[in-house]
Amino acid sequence: MELKIYRCRICGETYLGYEAPENCPFCGAHKEFLQAPELYDRSIDSVAITEVERADLEASIELERSNTRFYLGMAQRRDNDTLRSTYKRLAKIEMEHCELFCRLAGVSLPEDLSEPGETTGSWATDIEESLRRENRASALYATFAERATNERLKEVWAAVSAVEADHITLDELAKQYL
Repeated sequence: MELKIYRCRICGETYLGYEAPENCPFCGAHKEFLQAPELYDRSIDSVAITEVERADLEASIELERSNTRFYLGMAQRRDNDTLRSTYKRLAKIEMEHCELFCRLAGVSLPEDLSEPGETTGSWATDIEESLRRENRASALYATFAERATNERLKEVWAAVSAVEADHITLDELAKQYL
């Protein structure tokens, strides 16, 4: 087997492996977005956006900021290592989404992005809150993708909407570890 490099068309990160993973390990984008690095155009995120798209990007940044901080808060708990580790990883994916949306909007990352936020106080209610957040994110990004006029923004929001739908499945799976 030969080691290969794959680059994610959504987040731009590279992955090293013998074959492409099912999902980007950084942003969670599905396998079809992983490509040979020479096919990746660094200028892909230099996009002209409408006022509506700017507002949608700002809403996306705030949503991902809030979710990142919520999951970092969940990852502070020490009473269930499997769930702690799972939501720590989920926080990293949401942070990657926030970074992507900031790049597309041409703005700086929120200063408090890496600070843990408040949680509900129990794994069961936090997972329910996560389900609410992920359902909202998936639906909202699908709406943003539908109304976007910029093809890159359509692609990104559609891809991230699918990733957020995967997180709904993750939350259902997490309930088994309560």
